[in-house]
Amino acid sequence: MHHRTTIRRLLSLVLALPLVAVAAEAPQPLGEEAKAWLQLQNSGQQAANGPRPMPGEMADHVYQRYLDSFKQPIPAEFKRQSTSDSANGSGQ
Repeated sequence: MHHRTTIRRLLSLVLALPLVAVAAEAPQPLGEEAKAWLQLQNSGQQAANGPRPMPGEMADHVYQRYLDSFKQPIPAEFKRQSTSDSANGSGQ
């Protein structure tokens, strides 16, 4: 009977080890500096007041790409891609 008690104690210790590891890696509460940054971001006080300008050459390329998109007809339906094809980079 003493042998069974020892085995049970060892088993309970082994089963508790993952819980101890998880508790040791639990997220720490945010510090005051992190809280201040999050509040500033949420408030929008430092947000940009207007659209960000795009350099002329980049804007020209974007607009040309937009115009070129009208050269292709809109398909009646799109082929469904499997996740295994997408994972290898083939995309089809």
